[in-house]
Amino acid sequence: MATSDIFFIIASVGIVIVVAALVPVLYQLKRTSEKAETALEKINNELAPLLHKTTEVTETLHTLSVSLNETIERTEQILDTVQQAGDTLLSTASLVKDTVTPVSVQIRAISAGIGAFTNFFKKSEPSERRYFDE
Repeated sequence: MATSDIFFIIASVGIVIVVAALVPVLYQLKRTSEKAETALEKINNELAPLLHKTTEVTETLHTLSVSLNETIERTEQILDTVQQAGDTLLSTASLVKDTVTPVSVQIRAISAGIGAFTNFFKKSEPSERRYFDE
């Protein structure tokens, strides 16, 4: 046997060992690819309804957002109106206070003067009892 024959025998045995080792690996690779294909088909089948639902949710959120923005704008308008009414009420109350306070003071002063005047005449009225009658 020549060295080339020994080399071919060793190479042949090595190829057989490599092929024998690759067969289970290739078989496992085939099963893995089949499972991956099945999983991808399931994902593909479930992806369309999921995308449809996502689109519906997005549209609903957009509608709610528009409604919420409109409500916020109306609320801002109402708050502006309430603030204007409060400012008007404050101005009116201040005006009434400034107008009524002097009149009230004058009425109390006149009332106090009349009270003092009547007290003066009550004291100066002759008493029903006389000092001599005792």
